[in-house]
Amino acid sequence: MGLLDKIGLEARWRWFRRWRQNHLIEGIDRAAVLEHVRDAGGLGPRYAFMIVMSCGIATLGLLQNSVAVIIGAMLISPLMGPIIELGMGLATFDLRTIRGSLAALAAGVAAALLIAVAIVIVSPLQEPTAEILARTQPTLFDLLVAVFSGLAGAYATVTRKGETIVGVAIATALMPPLAVVGYGVALVNLQIAAGAAFLFMTNLLAIALSVTVVARLYGFGSSDSPKQTVWQAGLILGIFTLLSVPLGLALHNIASRSWIERTVRQVVDAEAARSKGRVSVIRVHLDGEDIKVDTVLMLPAHVAALEERMVHALRERTGRAVTVQLHEVLLQDEASILRESTSLAELRSSVAQLEDAVQRRQASEVDRVRQDQRLRDDLVARLGRIETLADGRRRLWLDSRAGLSLNAAHHLEQSAGEDSLTLEVVPAIQDFPDIRFADDSAVLDTNAKEKVAVAAWAAQRWRVNRLRVTGAGGTVALARQRADAVASALREQGVGADVDTLDGVSLRRSVQREGTAAARMVTLRTPQE
Repeated sequence: MGLLDKIGLEARWRWFRRWRQNHLIEGIDRAAVLEHVRDAGGLGPRYAFMIVMSCGIATLGLLQNSVAVIIGAMLISPLMGPIIELGMGLATFDLRTIRGSLAALAAGVAAALLIAVAIVIVSPLQEPTAEILARTQPTLFDLLVAVFSGLAGAYATVTRKGETIVGVAIATALMPPLAVVGYGVALVNLQIAAGAAFLFMTNLLAIALSVTVVARLYGFGSSDSPKQTVWQAGLILGIFTLLSVPLGLALHNIASRSWIERTVRQVVDAEAARSKGRVSVIRVHLDGEDIKVDTVLMLPAHVAALEERMVHALRERTGRAVTVQLHEVLLQDEASILRESTSLAELRSSVAQLEDAVQRRQASEVDRVRQDQRLRDDLVARLGRIETLADGRRRLWLDSRAGLSLNAAHHLEQSAGEDSLTLEVVPAIQDFPDIRFADDSAVLDTNAKEKVAVAAWAAQRWRVNRLRVTGAGGTVALARQRADAVASALREQGVGADVDTLDGVSLRRSVQREGTAAARMVTLRTPQE
């Protein structure tokens, strides 16, 4: 480097320092900012409650594969406070601030994991959705989201502008991966739990260290904290180093994975172009040091040894063991290739829509069953008490205060639908309905037959095997015919019957007491009455 270049660099550096001092450092009330950071990052009941609520909503959104619900969880997440406090503590070399922020983060993570595990265990939806699987492997884009969120969070905190909105971005990078960790723990799926935990820690460290960089840029340093002893300063530097190492490893892994995926894509594209075909689908899986490639090529004709050529080229480029699973789709011309490509895309879209519809239908069915059960339980509580029998059937004992007639109780059992096979309604003890006949008739009409059926049903529910049937009529013969008709209908229903008739004196008294209709009625009683 020449002398003039060196002078030019020194001049630019002095200009930057003056600009930083005038435009960034002097306009900031550092004491007020630090006080605000300590208040926002403290561990308290509100912080714990909002952590539990946010992670609970995020877990439900992940299980339903609902982006809207996941976004709702981001709006109430309080994770920005302790992370900003951690980054500011590293910038100012304040051991007490670092210790408090780490304690708040540890408590928040523990509470979030507990609620996520509990929700997944009791949930009927436990299949991994696209939103869950998307958070099991950190990518370069995830890391960039975390870095930009941390930079924005630090800027918003220092300038005291837009902190709430930036908190949503920080929660986007942290709360869903944390909920996926709880999902993996609940289902004892270590692969999902470990991948999501790695993504969570990578994003957390990226955000915290981004905050540290911005805070140092705005002039925050050791002068803004109580004077540290040598061992305290060394401890803080050690913490900073420990936080930086995992992030560096994550960056290395992400860069390595990105390079491998790009290399695989280049090799497969080149081989497909050489064969005058196109790549339809390509998936790359890393199993330790081994690379597994699963690809679908659209080719005009079968190409011999194409798979072996891909394996050889990839081994030379990557220096790793490579396995290629090649699927060939033979096409006739370019138009056919285009049609097949479009059909595959539409098929994938249809499958995704079908899976979403099935999940929504399952969730709707579960809600409907639960609602029906709540309504049924509320009805039972109002009408009487329910008893579960040894064979699994249920028996509903109706309370007399419910005021249900025999006909209403019989209708209640019939209206249970399929449950009527397992639900037995026992009506409250009351008089049997009187069976009415037309003048000078001993034939049961439709209404009379229904009353006999209800009476037989009630007798069976009360464990009464026989009834006393008393007939009435203008003559003894007519009264006997009416009583016999009712007794015959009862026997057809499985209930025994003893027949008698009202004599002339009893009939006149009944008519005087109940009116002329008493001469057309058949009454039912238990043998003891």
